[in-house]
Amino acid sequence: MSSRTSVRISTLAIFGVGLIGGSLALALKQAGYVGKVIGVGRSRTNLERALRVGAIDEIQSDPRQAVAEAEVIVLATPVHTIRQLLKTVSACMDETKIITDVGSVKGGIVEAARHALGPCFTGFVPGHPIAGKEKSGINAASAELFENHRVVLTPVRETSPEACRTIRRMWTATGGEVNVMGVEDHDRVLSLTSHLPHVLAYVMMDFLSISPDRQECYRMAAGGLYDFTRTASSDPEMWRDICLMNKPQLLEHIARYQQHLDRLAGMIDQDNGNGIGEMYASAKQARSRITEKRKTPSG
Repeated sequence: MSSRTSVRISTLAIFGVGLIGGSLALALKQAGYVGKVIGVGRSRTNLERALRVGAIDEIQSDPRQAVAEAEVIVLATPVHTIRQLLKTVSACMDETKIITDVGSVKGGIVEAARHALGPCFTGFVPGHPIAGKEKSGINAASAELFENHRVVLTPVRETSPEACRTIRRMWTATGGEVNVMGVEDHDRVLSLTSHLPHVLAYVMMDFLSISPDRQECYRMAAGGLYDFTRTASSDPEMWRDICLMNKPQLLEHIARYQQHLDRLAGMIDQDNGNGIGEMYASAKQARSRITEKRKTPSG
């Protein structure tokens, strides 16, 4: 993480102090980048834990009051809730405040923000840290979560350059590698690299759960199945909402994936060993490229 620096955000309000929101708070506090952190959320128990571990300095039950006090507001809740929160906080927004989110789908959130925030939309900086775990809640949070991980910002034409710089610096202070993408580009790429893999993991485990041999499969499961389906341990509600919000992109990629799977099934049916081998060799090379890219985030 970047070395400890002077306070750059005097008061930060985080809605949703779970894995991402809690990790952001811990990272900024560790970097000395933030003064006071106000936590807002549905679970009082989770917020009290966040207070005990030092992620937040104050619990605020009134979201409007939290916004009124804050210089920067971070919406770190599930994507469906982010859209609702934008309506709630809009009444307390003014053009001096900066607001950002961490949602995995940007198109629907940007449109919701544009509609809810009105003239204050210029202070909204859409964001998405490409980091996480299959666990959730403040107990899973870590100040090191974003180190050497990409954080994508998707500013639009109306976004204030100063607001964008503020949020870029905030994420840089956590150790994240900040990248800028267009909204549509983000949703298309993330549908392939994140949303579809989660769908496949969930479907695989659901398929396994209805198999007549499921108990024996559970007993005999090895590393391959465990690694492939790890993300099926993620929050089902959150991923349900992501699927629905990125519906057009995801449906397109599911259809293309089904065609690719049909192609493999045809090669197996025809005993086409050469074709299978070529597909697997190509897949191995692609996997190696991803592994190399993960070693060099800025590459």
